[in-house]
Amino acid sequence: MICLAPKPNGNYRVAHQLEPCDSLIYTSLIREVCEIIERYRIPESQNIVCSYRIKPDKEGSFFSADKGWDIFISRTEELANEFKRGWVVVADVTDFYNQIYTHRINNLIEEAGGRKYSGQAKIIENFLLSLNKKTSRGIPVGPAPSIILAELIMGSIDKKILEYTNKFVRYVDDIRMFFNNAEDAIHALHDLTFFLYSSHRLVFSGEKTETIPVKVFLEKYMKDERKIEKTTLMSKAEELAAEKMYELVENLPEYSDDFNYDEEYEKTLVKILSQEQLKLLSSTYYELFKKALAAPIDYGLLRHVLRQSAKYRIRNIVPLLLEHFYKIRPVIRESVIYLNAVVNDKTVSKYKTEFESLYSHFLMNQPFINIWLSHLLQNDSFNRIGLPANYDNISSIRGQALISLRRKDTTWVRSFRDKIDGLGPWDKRAVLYSSSILPLDEMQPLVKTVASGGDIIEKSIASFILSKKKSKQ
Repeated sequence: MICLAPKPNGNYRVAHQLEPCDSLIYTSLIREVCEIIERYRIPESQNIVCSYRIKPDKEGSFFSADKGWDIFISRTEELANEFKRGWVVVADVTDFYNQIYTHRINNLIEEAGGRKYSGQAKIIENFLLSLNKKTSRGIPVGPAPSIILAELIMGSIDKKILEYTNKFVRYVDDIRMFFNNAEDAIHALHDLTFFLYSSHRLVFSGEKTETIPVKVFLEKYMKDERKIEKTTLMSKAEELAAEKMYELVENLPEYSDDFNYDEEYEKTLVKILSQEQLKLLSSTYYELFKKALAAPIDYGLLRHVLRQSAKYRIRNIVPLLLEHFYKIRPVIRESVIYLNAVVNDKTVSKYKTEFESLYSHFLMNQPFINIWLSHLLQNDSFNRIGLPANYDNISSIRGQALISLRRKDTTWVRSFRDKIDGLGPWDKRAVLYSSSILPLDEMQPLVKTVASGGDIIEKSIASFILSKKKSKQ
């Protein structure tokens, strides 16, 4: 399934969701080679390559839990301090995932693992060619295995950069190389640009690639959302501590020589940060969210605030988010995840008009937007306000099916009883799954009929919902 995800510059990024069996195959193929790919990369201990260190575990994750972005920022700061009077090359690859040459993936897997991995390398290339309908460019945008293949390609580019300097840092395709003078920086970018094209058929973005003095770089690029949050939080805590200290001093006896203002202030500040943390966070995130909305919109800060607010279940940014929801659609994923974490019956009732406005907005015509809003509307709290009243604005049968499940809308499910076999795979599986709200004696014949002629996924869904239904009888 292919959708166009909004980008901050007003353009769109192609995003993919693979068929479940393809996803399993893709994950399995890359699992077999992921450790040799990690060994091929510059070692983690050098703090050069900060993105997605590959450490598969039994819980299903491919990657280490280390905060690679934090390391990227801190190492950039260290290099900027080391080259205060120097120059930096800031580089970013254009349309990276969609331009990756599949035959180079084959070559690099064999280079990383030796001849014994040539079989897997060829199978992976052929699998990608099949997904791309025999086109030799591009890997799916979204799935975790694609991240590993992207890091393999960047691993080759990292090795080329080492020919010019080891004073560089990278996060995905965001590269920052530091030099003592402009001549070395220009030479490195020139040669690296040629290597990128000749070896990988990739090009650097004209908008995001430049050679600039480090002092200009610091003003233009060095911003850390966590530092901004901490600074704002401490500022509010200190303001509150000062107020409480003023009250305390006002009520002291006239002669209090033993009163240590600095010591008491520190105690008060620590107490506020521990006892009133949620209140402070709530106020801080609201202020940061407003700040991020100011032109030009700071999507990095918005993303950070939404993730943190979801984590701490902070609701006071809900009205701001609903007011600007479509304006900030490049972070619609984080917005919906946040809303799903914080909405309850009270919230949806309070902002009923705003939620109804989201549902009726013209941008619901865009499939990517529609999918995420459909996901939000599966939340049980929307039963409280009867949203949606109908399925007219839900563009996919899949989305309608999952909302009908939340609404326990047996009438909608029954309307597909005689035409389920004519549906596409995504829609058919969703309608099959939603049939679990029917009574067992009505559901069972439908489910068994679909399963008897269906594929392995449909048989699995049928088996699951029948087992679940019977256990409740």
